[in-house]
Amino acid sequence: MISVATIVWLAVAAAWCVLLPVALLIWWRRTRRARVLPFFVGALVFIVFALGLENLLHQVCVYGDNPVSRAINGNVWLYMLYGGLAAGVFEETGRYVAFRWIIGKKKYPGRDTAVTYGIGHGGIESILLLGVNMALFTVLAALLRTGNHEAALSLAKGDAAALAQLVGQLGQFTPGYCILNMLERAGAVILHIALSVWVFLAARDKTQRSWFPFAIVLHAIADMPAALYQKGLLPLGIVELWLWVVALYALRSARKCYLEAMDP
Repeated sequence: MISVATIVWLAVAAAWCVLLPVALLIWWRRTRRARVLPFFVGALVFIVFALGLENLLHQVCVYGDNPVSRAINGNVWLYMLYGGLAAGVFEETGRYVAFRWIIGKKKYPGRDTAVTYGIGHGGIESILLLGVNMALFTVLAALLRTGNHEAALSLAKGDAAALAQLVGQLGQFTPGYCILNMLERAGAVILHIALSVWVFLAARDKTQRSWFPFAIVLHAIADMPAALYQKGLLPLGIVELWLWVVALYALRSARKCYLEAMDP
């Protein structure tokens, strides 16, 4: 039997993933009078570069059956390096393209643009990668608790084996697990805002181009422990702690760039 507490925590986590970027955008717009277009550009760039182009590479290098995929999947350290660098290269390149050629310098010259973009980039990741899944599990858990197995089966596209797998996964959604995922999304959004500040500076100032490769490397470093978690070599708590360490370092450094090296 699915507990009410499980359903509540799933719903809270799903709402958090959606409301966090929305609340940040509203606060940022009110305090800085920031324009919202960069937010939507950030969201679109994440979809195109991370969910689209990066995923195409994964189809070959991770999910395919070829010498490259076998080498990556057969060596945990290579898998970790590939996963971190793939995310760093694709997402930071997307940021650079957006700031250099999509978000016009004349209409959006100020540093607030970088933060607005970062909220959109990190926000859509929060919504699509965790919020949607948490919402689906909330619905599934509610259906199972009320005994509506037919609707639950339709949620799994009529596949009984897939439904059984989803039901098995529900056991991991303890309050602690949900809280860890909520904290992870908050740290990820902070990191994306900091990365956006650096790449904005690199794209708009020729003398600051070194921030672009720096952002790629730091993004990769932040993501690498997640690969070890996927391989069962690190607990989730350690992965989230590492993300927050990197995110707070990035926030401090990006704040300095924002205040000292960027035009208002």
